[in-house]
Amino acid sequence: MSDVKKKFINHATVAAYLGVIVEKMRKDNFTPDLVVGLSRGGLIPGAMMSHFMNVPFIPFQTALRDHPVWKPNKADLADAKSVVIIDDICDTGATFKKLKAELNEEFPDLDVRFACLHYNRPSSFSIDWYGSFIDKEKQDLWLVYPWEDWWERDAVENTIVNDIIGRMQ
Repeated sequence: MSDVKKKFINHATVAAYLGVIVEKMRKDNFTPDLVVGLSRGGLIPGAMMSHFMNVPFIPFQTALRDHPVWKPNKADLADAKSVVIIDDICDTGATFKKLKAELNEEFPDLDVRFACLHYNRPSSFSIDWYGSFIDKEKQDLWLVYPWEDWWERDAVENTIVNDIIGRMQ
């Protein structure tokens, strides 16, 4: 990964992309009963969207790489009519594709939509809403979200955190 250029995403950018996604959802007249955030990258954006839209939030453990686990809380969807599932990036589309197939089979009447902060052009999944479009075939970027390296960020709010971590080491 040393040849890959890193692009650091800050909290303000995450908030802006969520604003873009919510605006697109409103234009499509879609208001979900639930917001589902995928572990790990979709948990914080999902919680933020849930607060903004004033609808319940449910976390799903659905990671195909980086500590793989597949334990979605599907029982929590039993009474829902519509959900939006969000992650930080739709890179290959494999996670969304697998989850959509499972949910369509188990909940055929559930209106399931998908959103992400970054949508990668070579993805094999057609996303409903995204905050920003990237094309990793043209520019190979490794996106670093603020929850992935918060202890290393050179920001004023991290001064106290870095001090505490320094004392723990």
